[in-house]
Amino acid sequence: MPTRDEYRKKAEACVAQAELMRDPEERASLLVIAQTYLKLADRIGARHERGTARRSQSEARAGNDS
Repeated sequence: MPTRDEYRKKAEACVAQAELMRDPEERASLLVIAQTYLKLADRIGARHERGTARRSQSEARAGNDS
């Protein structure tokens, strides 16, 4: 699965390509794709943060049991 940074790079590439397009519909399509990549990057980031939070809580509980 691609990382958050990989999705962000893909979004940046779409935006860069959109800037070169003359056709407004093609430009809009690329920007929609870029937006989708950014949403995916945000989702991965949120999952990562939740996973880290869960681990921290589990570690805290394990420390309290000792």
